[in-house]
Amino acid sequence: MILESLGKLRTEVRGLAGELKKLQDRKKYHAEYYQKRKANAKTTKKKKKVEDTRLPNADRHCLEGRRDTRLPLAEWAQMLKQFADRGLSAYNFLTWLSWAWNHNTYRHAPITKSGGYMNLFIGMSGDKPLRHKYSERDVTGRVRIRTFKTPVQLDPFREAKWWHWGYAVLMQVVNEVADEPWYVNLGDAWHRPMKVMQGPFGCYQIREGLVFDPSETDLVLATKGYQAMRPTLECGWGACLKGLSCKEEPFALKL
Repeated sequence: MILESLGKLRTEVRGLAGELKKLQDRKKYHAEYYQKRKANAKTTKKKKKVEDTRLPNADRHCLEGRRDTRLPLAEWAQMLKQFADRGLSAYNFLTWLSWAWNHNTYRHAPITKSGGYMNLFIGMSGDKPLRHKYSERDVTGRVRIRTFKTPVQLDPFREAKWWHWGYAVLMQVVNEVADEPWYVNLGDAWHRPMKVMQGPFGCYQIREGLVFDPSETDLVLATKGYQAMRPTLECGWGACLKGLSCKEEPFALKL
């Protein structure tokens, strides 16, 4: 009889222990849940605060049409000088400028990446950004051939969307300081990448009688210009793509 009672008591104790553990687990779950909600609320509030300081995206394709006259060109030009003063390269600045334009200027990033595609902002639908998928080649003009033998081979290079950025962003920044003695004295190591990445607007003279111009339709001249500037283009494209993908500010001064 005593053993039977002890067995029942043991079973009841085990049951109570199980219920207590469930209660403790439930309390822990609720504590973690509300802590997570609180953290998310703070993050959302912080994100909203940051977004309120950024420019609303123009309701059009981010790499087509007229340039955005609201950009902080003078501020970006000062950063260019800081990069030069710090002994950094033109390609380092291209990375930074691409990051600043894509991640630190507008409420919605002009360019995102997913599934192997570059998703370009083309307008708004209510409060949601609309995007169109492009291949990296269609955006940058980065082709894998060395000689243009047909117009079809040349077209992706000529019609790349990124040449618009070279005009609407990079060229405008450079124009802020182009006549300053310190910029003039930087020499070809800076001037070549800056002009080449401006595409047809940079008018970089490769040699007498040959100017780099991606809009060139003559296959022979287009090939000569492309082959001569391909190393610069590869470095420039790589620098810009890196900046578009950076989540944190590249080359930031460490305090």
